[in-house]
Amino acid sequence: MLAAVRSATAGTTQDESAAAPFRDGRWLFSHNGAIPDWTRLPTALTAAEALNLETHSDSALLWALITRRLRQGESPGGALAAVVREVAAARPTARLNLLLTDGREVAATAWGDTLWYRTGPGTVLVASEPDDAADGTPTGTPTGTATGAAAGTAAGTGTDTGTGTGTTAQGGVAGASTGPASHGEWREVPDRSLLLATTAGVRITPLRSPRPHRKEPHPMSESCFTLDDRLPEDYFTSTLRADVLRGLGSPPRTLPPKWFYDKRGSELFEQITRLPEYYPTRAEQEILTRRAPEIAALTRPATLVELGSGSSRKTRLLLDALTTGGTLRRYAPLDVSAAALEEAGQAICRDYPGLEVTATVADFETGLALSDEPGPRLLAFLGSTIGNFDAGQRLAFYRTLRRALSGDDILLLGADLVKDPEVLVRAYDDAAGVTAEFNKNVLHVLNRELGADFDPDAFEHVAVWNDEHERIEMRLRSRTAQTAKVRDLDLTVDFAPGEDLRTEISCKFRRASLTAELEEGGFTVRNWWTDPGNRFSLLLAAPN
Repeated sequence: MLAAVRSATAGTTQDESAAAPFRDGRWLFSHNGAIPDWTRLPTALTAAEALNLETHSDSALLWALITRRLRQGESPGGALAAVVREVAAARPTARLNLLLTDGREVAATAWGDTLWYRTGPGTVLVASEPDDAADGTPTGTPTGTATGAAAGTAAGTGTDTGTGTGTTAQGGVAGASTGPASHGEWREVPDRSLLLATTAGVRITPLRSPRPHRKEPHPMSESCFTLDDRLPEDYFTSTLRADVLRGLGSPPRTLPPKWFYDKRGSELFEQITRLPEYYPTRAEQEILTRRAPEIAALTRPATLVELGSGSSRKTRLLLDALTTGGTLRRYAPLDVSAAALEEAGQAICRDYPGLEVTATVADFETGLALSDEPGPRLLAFLGSTIGNFDAGQRLAFYRTLRRALSGDDILLLGADLVKDPEVLVRAYDDAAGVTAEFNKNVLHVLNRELGADFDPDAFEHVAVWNDEHERIEMRLRSRTAQTAKVRDLDLTVDFAPGEDLRTEISCKFRRASLTAELEEGGFTVRNWWTDPGNRFSLLLAAPN
C-alpha cells in the first residue's frame, strides 16, 4: 500500500487526478519535490507518450519516464537512479525524492529533500520526515507542501505516514507493518542517495552528481586521451616474485595466467583468437554485432568502463552502438599494460572524435580503480575472462565490483558456456601449436625476469577438461625428471616425470548456476543473449 498527501505545484493540475500514488500493474509511485520548467524538459519520451501523461504535472512526467524503463526490464533502483540523473543533468535545481514499490520491495531516492527510514521485524518504513511520537506511534501530519512515508513488508497491516516539505508532494505507505512498537530508530538517508529496501534489510548507495553535457566536442587537434598509471613502480617484479614463490614452492604447482601476456604472449594470443578451433572470440563478436544496438538502448550509459581491455578490438562494436545512441561521453579502459592502453586509446580517439578516453593502468584482481566517471556507467568484462577465476575468487570479485558501482550502473559480462569437451579441448590445444607456444611463453617470462633456467622444450603443453569443476585446465607437463632454478628468488624447483604445472583455468558456465552466483555476489541478471550455436553468452546484470 502507498498513500500520499499533496500540495500542488503552481502550473500543474490541481484536482485529485494529479495526486499520488501513480500506478502501473503492481507498481505504485510517488514524487516529493519539483522540477523547474518541467514542460520543456528534454526527455526520451515519444510524442504519443508525452501526450498521454496521466495528468499535467512534473510527477506524472517522471512516472512516464520510470514506467518506460521498468517495461524495458530495468530494475526498480536502476530505473529511479537513471531518471534522477537524466532530469538533474537538465534541471540542476530539481528536487527529486522518488518512491517506488510493488509491496515486496521499496526503491527511493533522496535528491534535494529529506528522506528517512526505520526497520523492524518484517517491516521497512520510508518517510520524508520521521514522526515525533515518543512511543513510536505514527503521528505524521502534512505541513507546508507535504509528503508522507512508505513501508514494505510481507505480513500485517500498516497505516504509518510521515511529514515533509516541497512544492510537489507525494509519499505514503507501501507494503505492510507488524505494528509501530516493533519499529527501530529513524535513520536519515544522505542526500543524493538511492535506497533499496525489502523485509530482509536496507541498502543505501550514493548517486553521483551528473556532469553537464559538453556543448562542443573536443577539437581534433586537442588530445582526448589521458593515462593514469596507478601501479607502484615495482608492481610487476614484486607481484611476479610473490606468485612464483606461492605457486612453485611446493606441489601442486600453479601460476596465474596473467604472466602469459608480455609483448610476445599478447601477440600469440591475438593469433589464437583467429584460429579455427578457438570459437570464443568469434562467438562473442557475433553476439555483439547483433545485440550492441539493443545493449545501447537498454543501458544508455554516459561512460563505458572496460576491465582488461587489451587491444579494445571487440569494444568498437559497443562504441559504434553507444556513440550512435548519443549518450556516451567517455570510454574508460583498465588494464595492466600501459603500452596496450596507450596504443588502443590513441586509436579510439582518432576514430571517435569528441569521445573522452581516460585509461587507467591497474590490476582489477587486487581492487577496482574506478574514478568518478559520468554516470550511468556500463562496465564491460568481456572475453570470458571471468572464467579464469575459481568459484571463491569469482564471488569475491562480484562483491568488490558491487561495492564500486552505483544503483544506475550495469555490468555487461561475457561467459563461455559448457559444451562438448572435445570442442573445448581443441580450442585450447590447436593443431598448429600456437596455444602450446603461448603456454610455454610463461617460462620465457620467468627466465627473463627472474633469472630462471627453465627449458621450455622439456615441457609438454596439455589441455584437460575437468568435469567436476566444469573447466579447461592448461598445464605444462614435465617430460622427464628435471630441476629448474629461479636465481633471483634462490628457489629450486624439482619436477618428477609427468608432473604438471597448471598455468590457467578457464571455467565454463551454465545459465542457472551463473545467474545464481551473480545473485549471491550482489547482481541480478536482466538480459541474456547467446550466439546461434549457443556456445557463448553475454548478459546484463544490475546491482541488486
